[in-house]
Amino acid sequence: LLANNPSAVHAKVGVSSLAPVGQVVSLSDHEQIAEQVGTGPLADALLDSFVAGSRIVYAVAAEADVPGQVGAVTHTGTGKGTVQVAGSPLNAYQAVVEILRTGGLNDAIFRFSLDDGASWSGQVTVPADGSYTIPGTGLTITFEHDLENPPESFRKGDVYSFAATAPSASVASVNAAIDVLFNSNLSYDFIHVVGESDSAMWAALAARAEEAFNSFRYIHFLAEAKLPEAGQSVDEWVSSLTAEAEDLATTGLSVCAAYGKVSDIATGRQVVRNLAGLYAGRVSAIGVQQHPGQVSLGAMPSIVALAPEGINAAHISALDDARFVTFRTYEGFPGHYVNDGRIMAAPTSDYQQVETRRVVDKAARQVRIAALRFHKGPGTPGGLAAFQAALQVPLGVMVADGEIMGAQVVIPPGQNILSTGRLRARLRIIPVPIMREIEVEIGLDNPFATATSGASQAQV
Repeated sequence: LLANNPSAVHAKVGVSSLAPVGQVVSLSDHEQIAEQVGTGPLADALLDSFVAGSRIVYAVAAEADVPGQVGAVTHTGTGKGTVQVAGSPLNAYQAVVEILRTGGLNDAIFRFSLDDGASWSGQVTVPADGSYTIPGTGLTITFEHDLENPPESFRKGDVYSFAATAPSASVASVNAAIDVLFNSNLSYDFIHVVGESDSAMWAALAARAEEAFNSFRYIHFLAEAKLPEAGQSVDEWVSSLTAEAEDLATTGLSVCAAYGKVSDIATGRQVVRNLAGLYAGRVSAIGVQQHPGQVSLGAMPSIVALAPEGINAAHISALDDARFVTFRTYEGFPGHYVNDGRIMAAPTSDYQQVETRRVVDKAARQVRIAALRFHKGPGTPGGLAAFQAALQVPLGVMVADGEIMGAQVVIPPGQNILSTGRLRARLRIIPVPIMREIEVEIGLDNPFATATSGASQAQV
């Protein structure tokens, strides 16, 4: 039944270690991810969406034509042995290797972390050949002993750390994966393009959204903004994102600039990643008319803290003003919430918020299906009356379900259907109003004061 309700289903495009490139994988539970998708950014986003409430997600693996990169290894400690890293990372990692027992090859003991020390592996003996493949990462570390004093090569307390970036897909690769979804007979509410992206990707997705609309596919896209570059302050990062989005105006795209430290239930790690996966799960789990940040829905799961480190309310407000999806906290209230489900629409557009986009998309899907039943039918007064009444039926259901306040189908009079063969009708929807700001006036009241006492009431 859910698969027949596009508003409760979304699709994802991203890089995967296991899923076949260019094929749709249908998932209905997070336990299917490891077997069908493997690891990597797409798997992470799927996990977050299921944790946040998704029940069906269609996933298409894109070609990872932009490989991940491994940074330089930093060593702190007194041992003179070295550690090298090779391979193609399957995901982003903040890796730490800590020596637990002094020794050389086949003697020293170490442990490793992939989340900057938030969680650790068990104890591992340095292999005799020095080569150790970190499971599920695509990376191999090689211990090289000190030639002068091999038994003291790696000393207890030595730490070797390095960062790895995730592989990603180019605009061309993402477009190829979107083609797979467009060419399928599947129905869904939106497409989440997983992985850090920039204005070039956003412009491409805006074009694909327009293409979808012109093909009677009423959807929008969700993309992810980049994290700050090395050495870039949070202020500089916010300014750069704001500038990059300045010329973008589309009613078919959201861009999530929210990042957070997330507790990953699959690995037990605490990792910093874009919160678009959680956002997508929340959007799919709620009614089309609901705000994804509705506080009564509860805090978003898994988030330990917002990122990058140092982000504050002013930064979030600036990104929100620039039309990015952001997350926030409330003073005196636990947890993290969606600030607004922003659409990258022009400031004068009616489609500033995702709930507006989703309501109109659902109405358009259902009204189109109702209208198709009259295609090539008679344009007589009776035929037009039946057509108008049939289009009102799905809108009436949406009103009854609380998804819209009202709707009206209007057929402008005076149309020469006999000569043109064309009928024009207008659909007008009254959306559910959202209380985005609540202002409560607080004052003092003195029940003992009288009009003749001269006492005055103070308000604060």
